Formats: sequence, structure tokens, C-alpha cells
Amino acid sequence: MISILKYGLILLLLSGSFFAFGQQDPEQENLIQRRIETIAEQLGEGDEGLDFNTLLDDLLFFSEHPININNTTPNELAQLPMLDDIAIANLMSHVDAHGKLLNVYELQAVDGFTLTLIRQIEPFIKVSDNPDATSFSLKEMMKEGTHELVLRYQQVLNPQEGYSAIEDSVLEASPNKRYLGSSQKYYARYRFKYSNKISWGLTMEKDAGEEFFKGSMKQGFDFYSGHLFLSNMGILKSAALGDFQAQFGQGLVFWSGLAFGKSSDGVSIKRNAQGLRPYTSVDENRFLRGGGTTLKFGKVEVTAFGSYKLMDANVSATTDTLTEQEETVSSIFSSGFHRTPGELEDRQSIAEAVYGGNVSYKGRRLSIGVTAVGYQYSKNIQRSDALYNIHEFAGKQNSNYGLDYSYIWKNFHFFGEFALSQNLGFATINGVFMTIDPRVTITAMVRHLQPKYQALYANAVTENSRMNNETGYYLGFNINPFKGWYLNGFFDVFRFPWLRYQVNGPSFGYETIGQLIYRPSKTFEVYFRFRQKNRQLTESSAYNEEPIAGLENELRNYYRLSLSYSLSKSIKLKNRIEYSRYKRGERDVEQGFMVYQDVIYKALNFPVSFSARLAYFDTETYNARIYAYESDVLYAYSFPSYYNRGMKAYLVLQYNIHRNIDAWFRVSNLFWTNRDQIGSGLEAIDGKSRTDIKVQLRLKF
Repeated sequence: MISILKYGLILLLLSGSFFAFGQQDPEQENLIQRRIETIAEQLGEGDEGLDFNTLLDDLLFFSEHPININNTTPNELAQLPMLDDIAIANLMSHVDAHGKLLNVYELQAVDGFTLTLIRQIEPFIKVSDNPDATSFSLKEMMKEGTHELVLRYQQVLNPQEGYSAIEDSVLEASPNKRYLGSSQKYYARYRFKYSNKISWGLTMEKDAGEEFFKGSMKQGFDFYSGHLFLSNMGILKSAALGDFQAQFGQGLVFWSGLAFGKSSDGVSIKRNAQGLRPYTSVDENRFLRGGGTTLKFGKVEVTAFGSYKLMDANVSATTDTLTEQEETVSSIFSSGFHRTPGELEDRQSIAEAVYGGNVSYKGRRLSIGVTAVGYQYSKNIQRSDALYNIHEFAGKQNSNYGLDYSYIWKNFHFFGEFALSQNLGFATINGVFMTIDPRVTITAMVRHLQPKYQALYANAVTENSRMNNETGYYLGFNINPFKGWYLNGFFDVFRFPWLRYQVNGPSFGYETIGQLIYRPSKTFEVYFRFRQKNRQLTESSAYNEEPIAGLENELRNYYRLSLSYSLSKSIKLKNRIEYSRYKRGERDVEQGFMVYQDVIYKALNFPVSFSARLAYFDTETYNARIYAYESDVLYAYSFPSYYNRGMKAYLVLQYNIHRNIDAWFRVSNLFWTNRDQIGSGLEAIDGKSRTDIKVQLRLKF
């Protein structure tokens, strides 16, 4: 039963919403933050470990160095996530046919460019008759290049189990019962960037619980990442040295770094591969370390790259038929934590070599690419003997080959990829993006990945995270029936022909999202979103008396009402109400509820801005948890789950100390009313409350 407090909060939020409805003062939207939130929601399921720095770096760069749309390329425009390939092709054809644009709003004459889209991309583009400089000189680089230094400290203020006192005898018997290092987390990043031609930098991170300049980490930070990246220098399209990313096709063969998946936008399902990119994030596994280059000969691009790095893995000794011991790896870890002797034992315990290349033809309407990649490991990878692992990669060496295509014909954009693994496993993705009316856009996609397909760096649009064992059919839509009204979403049905983790037989499922948006002006937006996801899992033994467990449905429903409005040029409010419903098999329904109020203040002529939230949540179980994006300091991201019963509040302050110096402070407090312990294991806090703080300083010179 919903408490009186819930009703009070709802009444407060809705009354504030209707009061603000009449306020029509314009406010410049923070487009970067909005795009980050959309991506965080579509990646979903609360993956807070994902790092969006690559996207944020691109948008921040283009906000300071806008793209000259009279002198650009499709590849450069594709870095703006708001643009699809049809709109880009139409823009290039329009400039060829009618000459250079005189101002940004002439884009309304180009098919695919609505006034809303133009406003979204306006901060990142410009119109100029003068082409950007293509020559390079050391003197100009040192004069025009920008340096950026970011320093961050964060910590949980409450005492946690992993840092509490313990008797020496107990610790000696169980050395993994305590963390070796302090509870502080440190992050440092330096980067130099000159135009879109040169970037170099160094990123460092120490996680909470890891030692720092002592013991196992005498070198200081646990993770160091550096890069040197050159681009757009004649036939040299790009060259990477150090840590980098590589993205090709639709991700069936190779895609490292951030990738977009299904989202409420519905139609944005096609991947736009960027080839080689510099790496600036702190994920300690999903990147390449070595070098690569892309040469451009007219419309043909040739890429070659190689990588060698050490990775964390669970290593054990096995005995073969000749009674000789050999080390094997049962799993490769991606957390990047090295806080206990056990985690340190797994640190950098396997070496990985990756090598490959891509040859692509990139025309205005037709693009074709061929990718080949090989992998070599220093130890045999051998997963557990569970039946669902029977088709998974085992051994030391693997390779993948793929052919991708993209073709635009009138208002139809066809795209896809065909891929093959070393064991002759096959996978393919094929889709079409259709603008059937200026107000109606549809995307359809079919995917088929055989159970035995093995691609270790694949990251395509699929339901199964292992990139195999799946057939799926996707239909997305985006409709603008009336001015200010938008209806979008998707329906995706998928089937898994072989067993999966926690699924002891072939299974199927579906996911659908529908979203209705009303945006009468730049200062007000309200939307309602419905999401339903159904999949099959093995029946629990506690609820099944049969000798052989069958499959049962797991159904999740989410209902969201969100409002965003501006009270003035400086003050913006956001409200959200969300209800979740979870049901598995014949068990009782589990429900959840969340409501929050955001206040965002940013004045043009005042050095201090802030974002604050007060949220109330009540979920019967963890299964009914609700995820929500939270504002954070620059280059940090929070997308936690809300569960149990309690309140969450946070405040993010930004102070522009000087034109080139910014400081951030973030404090958040989580309070549970129905639990006496927050977290579990070494992260456990004995109490109802948890307080986190972050302090960050950025210098640009």
C-alpha cells in the first residue's frame, strides 16, 4: 500500500509541474548531458562500470571546434550521434547540387533535417566559406593546442567491513577478509589536443581498497593508460600508439569501447563504426594496447593494428593424459579490482595478443568493408563443463572474418554484416532504415548468430551478451503525428536455440518499449514510457517438484512519467515517477515504486551552478529494482539501482574559479528505512545510511 508520504511527494511534484507549465522563458538545453542519459538508459540494467568518456570527449570537442558543414566528410558528421546516415548523405548531396549554405537554418531545406534536429546539432556545427586549415606545423600546434588536467578524489564516508579492524590471527587464516589499501579512490587525467589532428594523454586510477605507492602497488596507481593519436594528415587518416580502440562494421567481428544498443529512440539501431580511436577511459580490459594506422586512398581506406596486453583471469592447474600439469583459464575478469590477495593473484595472469585489419570502400551512398582479426593467448582458455558452455571458445588461438555493407537508395538505408569464426561458426545482421514520410521513420533488423559462433571482441546489437546462440527480429519506429508530439519505441523478439546460463533448454523472449512525448516548447517536455521484457529461465527447485526442471517466464514491466521544465533562464526542474512490476513463473508479483525531484541551476553570468535531487523509493524485492541516471562531476557517471525502501539525495556543485579552472563537489546520501545494513561482504555498512563524496578539479591551459 502506498504510504501518505508517497502521496505527498506525488502531489508536490505534480503541482510544481503544472505551475511551471506556463513558464515560457527559453533555456539552452544541456545536450551533452541529455545524450549521456539516453545512452545510459539504453545500455540499461544498471551497468555503472561503462565509461562514456569517448562520446563526451567528441561532443565537448565539437562544441569548442564546430564542424564546418560546408567543408566536412560523412565520417566526421557520423561522430554526432544525433545524425543518421540518410540525413548525412542528403546534406552532402544538397551542398553538391545547390552550393554552400549561408546559415545553419538553411538545413531545413535538406530532407531529414527537422527544426528539432537542427537545434540539437546547432552547438556542434557552423557554416563558413573558409575551409578549415589542413596543413600542420609544430608552431601552430603549440600555440593553438589545449592541455587539460583533471584530478578527482572520492570516498564512502561510512565505515565498511573491508576496512574495519580485525585480529591478526583471523586475517592470517583468511587473508581475503580485508582490503589491503585505503577507502579512497583517486583519478587523474592529462590530455593534449590540437584540432582534430593530434591527441596525447595519460589516464590513471586507483580504486577504493587498492594500495597506493606501497605494498603491491609501489608504482602508485593500479591502472595507467596512455595514448598518442594522429588523424587527418593527408593520406594518413589515423595512427594510434599506446592504448586505443577499434570499431568495424556492425560489431559482429570487432568492436572495442562504447557501443549503443536498443533504446526508446527506436530507430537508432545501426552502428556507425569509427575505425581507430584514442582510448581515454578507465575500463582496464575493454581496450587495445599497441599500435595501428589507417591510410586513405581516395574512397578506399586500409587499416592495420596490433595489440599486446596482460589481463586478469582465474588460472588453475590441470593434468593431461601424460600427467603433465598445464595452467588453464576458466574466466577472464573485467572488474579491474585488485584489493585483496585473491584479486592480486589473478592480476595480469594471462597475456593477450590481437592483430587484424580492415579494407573499406566508402562512397557517398555505398560502403563496403572487409575485416579480419586474430587472437593469441598465453594460456589455454577452458570454461567449466556446464552444458551451456559447450559451444564457447576454448584454446589459445581464434580468428574472425567479416564483410559489412551500407547502401542508401532514396529514403532507404540498407546495412548489415556477415561474419565467420575460425570454427566455421556463422553470424549475420541485416537491417533497413526507412523514412517513409517526413513524420514517420521505421527501422527493421534481423540477426542470426549460430550457437558455435565465437568472436571475443564482438559487440553487436543482440540480447545475448556472449554474441552467439541467438536469432532475433527487431522493429523500431519514430512518429511525429502532430507538432510537438512524438511517438517512438520498438518491439524485439528473440530466440536462443541452445542452453544459456540459468536456462537448461532452448528458450525465447521479447522486449518492447513505447514512449509518448509532448514537447510544445524548448522549456517544457513531458513523456510517458512503457517497457516490458519477457524471457525464460529454469524453474527454481524450491517451486518445482518434478525430477527435471522446465522453463518458466520472467516478466518485467516498467511505467514512467517524466516532466522537465524551465522556471527561468537559470532554473530548470525535472520530475519522474516510475512503477516496476516483476513476476516469475507462478510466484507472487513483486512491485516497486520511485519518485524524484531534480533542481538544476545554471546562470550565464554567475560562477556557481548546481544540480540536486531528492528521491523516494519503495520496492518489495531487489527483482523490482528501478534504475535512474544521476548527475555527476565531469567524466564520471552514475546509473545506480533503487531498491528496498528509503530516500536518496545528492548535490553536485560546480564552481568556475577562473576562465580555465573548474571545481566540482558531489555529495550523496542513501537512507534505508527497512534495513539495518547496506551492501554485503566487504562493502557492507552496519547501519541504515551511506554517504559518498567526490571532489574534482579541472585545469585547461
